[in-house]
Amino acid sequence: MFNRQSLLIVALLAGTATPAVARERLIFDPDNLQFLSDDDQSAADPNANFVLRGSIGVASITANEHVYNDPSSTDNLSLLVWQSTAPIANVDVKLRFQDAWTLRGRVDAALMGDSMMTDYDWIPPYNTGYGMNDWSHRSISPNTSLDWYLNGSLALGRDLPINGALTVNVNGGFQYTDVEWTATGGTFIYSDGGYRNDVGTIPDVAAVRYRQQLPTVFAGIDATVNDGPWNLEVDSKAGLLVGASSTDHHYLRIPPFYIVDDLTYGQLLSVDAKLGYDISDHLGAYFDASYEKVFSAHTPTTYSYISNNQSYLQSDWRGGAELDVASITAGLKGNF
Repeated sequence: MFNRQSLLIVALLAGTATPAVARERLIFDPDNLQFLSDDDQSAADPNANFVLRGSIGVASITANEHVYNDPSSTDNLSLLVWQSTAPIANVDVKLRFQDAWTLRGRVDAALMGDSMMTDYDWIPPYNTGYGMNDWSHRSISPNTSLDWYLNGSLALGRDLPINGALTVNVNGGFQYTDVEWTATGGTFIYSDGGYRNDVGTIPDVAAVRYRQQLPTVFAGIDATVNDGPWNLEVDSKAGLLVGASSTDHHYLRIPPFYIVDDLTYGQLLSVDAKLGYDISDHLGAYFDASYEKVFSAHTPTTYSYISNNQSYLQSDWRGGAELDVASITAGLKGNF
């Protein structure tokens, strides 16, 4: 028979062995979808610690350049509309570190495609109002080129696993967007001594060049839902333009000049949705649809001569700009 001391030793050994077995089973059980390491959440899904995506598709890119009639009015004196439908490609990388901290970078690039610029003016006394059909002057340049569209972002965040199917990531970071068009030639209808009485063509040379440079700080929330091999990721962010500007060169004016709008404190909103299917633990395919809106109204504007960069006019709160980018792409995802 065991004496009291022997029973006490057996009880202590049994008490220490049970948690070890339970802990070992929790860590190494591959069927446990709810597993999260208390020490390192990145161990929850080792196939998601490095995710690389690449896709190609088509984008619709539209920029509006405003000169407002009054600092407090939305009526335009001038409006240039730059439009492109262009092929676009993107690369997206996400790294997850200890304690579920994440670092994510993305680059989008678009070139060439089909572009057009339309320039409207509402100049009294020939404009009949300030609606889109009330213009007094209009020129159209169908031979417009998208010189480039580049959009890059970097975000630091943290994964917050809700359950085995849903993960939320809260993040913040920096984005830089750079887009430029050049309009060549075209046709015009002007009101010169009469209502829309002057019709003609624009010389087949570079007439107007427009560029937006948009540094942005942003905060974002991303959500990922998994259902077997299927997954849906929705990313959203809101940002503030810092040190942003747009520049418009008019080469055929006499003398040639350029306009700079200070777009600082403009706003950015975007949403991106990816529907994916995991072919294996390390390879998946997905469709990506995104929309981004940048708007900045009633900004300070400076007019300068191209020949010597000397400013000759400053206008407070009459400039403005917008940028709309919508894209649909398809690509592959690698998990490592």
